[in-house]
Amino acid sequence: MNGFESSLSHFNNLSLTRIHYWSSDWGSEWQPHCVNATSNVEIAVTSGRSSKGYHPFIIVEDGERAYFLAVAWSGNWRITTICGSKTLKIHVDSDCNDLQVITSFVESGGIDKCTKDFISKFRSINSSGKPKLLTEWNSWWPYEDIEINEEVFVSNAVIAKKAGIEVALLDAGWFGPSQIESHWHDVRGDWGQRNTERFPSGLSHIAQNIRNLGMEFGIWLEIEAIGKKAEILIEHPDFMAQYDGSDLGYLCLANPKALTWAENVSQNLIEECNAAWIKMDFNIDPGPGCNRNDHGHPSLLGLNNHLLALYQLLDSIKLKNPDLIVENCSSGGLRWDLAMAQHVDFGFSSDTDWPEHALSCFWASSLFFPVEKLLGWCDSQWRGEHPNQSFNAIESSDSDLEFALSIALLGGFGISARLPDFSIGKQIILQEYVSIYKEEFRPRFQSNAFVKHLTSQPELYSQGCRSIAFAIEADAFNPIVIIYQLDHKNLLHTIEYTPPSSLAHYKIINARNGEVLCESHQGIFIFINVLAENTSLILLFEEI
Repeated sequence: MNGFESSLSHFNNLSLTRIHYWSSDWGSEWQPHCVNATSNVEIAVTSGRSSKGYHPFIIVEDGERAYFLAVAWSGNWRITTICGSKTLKIHVDSDCNDLQVITSFVESGGIDKCTKDFISKFRSINSSGKPKLLTEWNSWWPYEDIEINEEVFVSNAVIAKKAGIEVALLDAGWFGPSQIESHWHDVRGDWGQRNTERFPSGLSHIAQNIRNLGMEFGIWLEIEAIGKKAEILIEHPDFMAQYDGSDLGYLCLANPKALTWAENVSQNLIEECNAAWIKMDFNIDPGPGCNRNDHGHPSLLGLNNHLLALYQLLDSIKLKNPDLIVENCSSGGLRWDLAMAQHVDFGFSSDTDWPEHALSCFWASSLFFPVEKLLGWCDSQWRGEHPNQSFNAIESSDSDLEFALSIALLGGFGISARLPDFSIGKQIILQEYVSIYKEEFRPRFQSNAFVKHLTSQPELYSQGCRSIAFAIEADAFNPIVIIYQLDHKNLLHTIEYTPPSSLAHYKIINARNGEVLCESHQGIFIFINVLAENTSLILLFEEI
């Protein structure tokens, strides 16, 4: 393990100092924990995915002072805090051979000031250009691979185009043997095969049909994973990652031959589709990683070398296709960290995305990630059953859709629903929110906007703050305040916001209907919260 150590003597009274961290698993990412700094903390990931178990971030704060720490690595790590008489020692271990730790400290301004400094520091080392943040429809949740086919995909794209959505992304289900019942999970790795039972015209033809609609085409790929029925197991057994002789379910990119194969497969797929977007998924826990002795890596550095090769693969894809959008996904948000964020355009927050969870994930992740790096949907229309994913295009009310779409405005905007089931009224609502995103939110996110957290974090199952508000601030734009009300269990009756300029006068406008709520306001804005449950309000502050 390679380490980093810091001794914090900035906090005057450790008994009044708090440590924040977040646990994570599939469908329960960004669950908050807060302990007194006098309690020693140890959090660690051993799954081989940087945010499967815990997220690689901690905050130490006493209200005014704040210290942020991030482990910028996509594999295993451990953070330990030890309280001394006057200092707090923080030690980081990792299986990374060249560990990158990003920190920030402020003497005053607390978490709000420190998150701005921390994100500014990350932006200074991140070399990716201005994000496109194209609006997206994704095929996965309403159809998975069982019900997706050429006709279904194109029919959804037609309605998405009418709503102003810019990309139709074909998720899993396009590859493997030509059988309707073929299951994506079992045949991952056989990327050269096309399921012509579902897609008889071929990917290139379908992609061109999407472009003929005036949209871009996107494609899903899990290049590292190998399914149990995949033919590549027989063709290239030497590609497989193994630990003590047992297959780990993925190919070891530290093997130069496997890396070359993966680079060629990825590039050929992008070129075949002329794809504008590629979703790079990974649904495996590598654990300690590969320890084979015939891949060219030391036995203890299998995961380290695999991840470095993965970064190389992602960089190569971007170099060859500079206009391509590269999305990181790993069972949702289970391999999402500030190292991965330097090699992709943005990362997906969580597979599950009902309102309180989507808000909770955004609230916490936007403390550490620039908002332009965050992709999330809300209330996807699930094909299967989930106790909290209740949106149904036919049965759900217009207000349910409006609430979900207002949450989808935060970061990258996407939707995964059966659009042909949308009534004309729901199609109009979708069009309105896509327009709001393009006109108001995306330009700010493309201009290094910061998210100011005006309330505390919501939590799952009606816990935490139920009135949630954020301010979106960018130097070249007027601010936006967006307020959400979940249930009324812990209703905040007032929410305060101090605009960037205390001397400026602002006209305050309801972004949804253009209603002027205040002709002229100066100084602290106090919102009297009378929102009904599961509703939101978007306020544009127009300087006059």
